[in-house]
Amino acid sequence: MDDRLDQELNSLFAAYREAVPGPEPSANFMPKLWGRIEAKRSFVYRLRRMSQLAVAAALAATLVAGVLIAPRAHENQVAGSYVDVLAEAHADDTLTAMGGVRLDLLDKDQH
Repeated sequence: MDDRLDQELNSLFAAYREAVPGPEPSANFMPKLWGRIEAKRSFVYRLRRMSQLAVAAALAATLVAGVLIAPRAHENQVAGSYVDVLAEAHADDTLTAMGGVRLDLLDKDQH
C-alpha cells in the first residue's frame, strides 16, 4: 500500500514539473523577484496607510461633532420629573389655570 501511494505521489510531482516550468536562472532573477516582493509590500503599505488615515479622519470627525454638540446639550437639560415637565409644557391645561377644583362637588353631605 505504501508503494502505491509513493508511486502516485511521484507521478503527481512529475506532472507538476512538466506543467510548471522552472525559473530561468539569469542575472536579473533576484532583482525581479525583489521587485515583485516590494510591489506587493508597497500595496499593503498603501492600504495600511489609507486605513490609518480613514480611522484618524473618523476620530477627528467624532471629536468635532462632540465639541459642537456638547454646549447645546446643557441648554436643553430637564429639571424635575416627567410629570413636572408635562405640567410645565401644558400649563394652560392644569387645574390651577382653570380655577381649581371645587371641593363642594366632592363633598357627599351636600345635596
